Amino acid sequence: MALKHINVADFSWQVIGNPNACNRKCMKRWQEIADMMDKNHIHYVLHEADGCKKGMKIAKELCEQGHRHLLVVGGDGTINEVVNGIFLSGVDTKEVNLAVIPHGRGNDWARTHSYPKNFSKSVSGFLQGNFTSHDVGLTKVFKNENLVEKRYFININSYCFSAEVIFNTSSKNTKIFSKAVYFFGIFKSLVTHKYLKTKITADKDIYEGEPFMFVVANCRYNGGGMKQAPQALYDDGLFDIVVVPKFSPLRVITSIHHIYDGSHIKILKGVEFFRSKKVVIESNPYIRAEMEGELIEQGRYEIEMLPSCLNMMTFNRA
Repeated sequence: MALKHINVADFSWQVIGNPNACNRKCMKRWQEIADMMDKNHIHYVLHEADGCKKGMKIAKELCEQGHRHLLVVGGDGTINEVVNGIFLSGVDTKEVNLAVIPHGRGNDWARTHSYPKNFSKSVSGFLQGNFTSHDVGLTKVFKNENLVEKRYFININSYCFSAEVIFNTSSKNTKIFSKAVYFFGIFKSLVTHKYLKTKITADKDIYEGEPFMFVVANCRYNGGGMKQAPQALYDDGLFDIVVVPKFSPLRVITSIHHIYDGSHIKILKGVEFFRSKKVVIESNPYIRAEMEGELIEQGRYEIEMLPSCLNMMTFNRA
């Protein structure tokens, strides 16, 4: 990993904050960020991404206007929206520097980049100005050979059970008792989960079976801390594909800790692992899929690696 250091005070930063992130706590912390930036003589302009895909729209317009230094304050969903906005703008994405101060419920992308749990330390990390060249994935969804959705991602796409949990919780009121709602979603998904015949083509490797769940990963964590792709590297130009086989509900419950600590690849029998630049996922009927905490259209999925195409803030030093 090659680090690039920039003096953040030399640039004007366009701050995209989601006031709804982390149960609407995100922008309540904004004053702390603003105070530190003022103290360090950093120029910034705040834009509130207060609606569905608003972060995408704001990022797209800012890039079209010539801005190349963006700062996201929010969760994984807001980061994903901003990344998509950057790519939709049509600018040379290698010119863009995207900093992040994570403030969501999961913050899974930030885990791979060794962000501190302390919010103030993340703000201090921004002032250090360490950036790395980051891979980005492009997912295309087809139905009857028609392209129905196209989305970029920097973290993980997950399929089957993990996407069903999102489906079973997304319509609930997660502002109150969010953990209880999430675990209800897990329980409901265990009861209702259907195993579907699925074919995964990953360059020269092919998997055919009825997976419990699997990921196409650029980074290591998803689902609020599950280390589903423990060996994934965000700058190697390859996806990690990890397939967890057909499990009984009891075995899921007794094995879930292995998925959280990343030991499932070595310990759980039947787990399969591939690396590739392109992935094609086919099933009938279509399996569910989620991208960084948000459901995407169901269909045939074609996923392509875009290597080293965006500069992202990091706490990693290697």
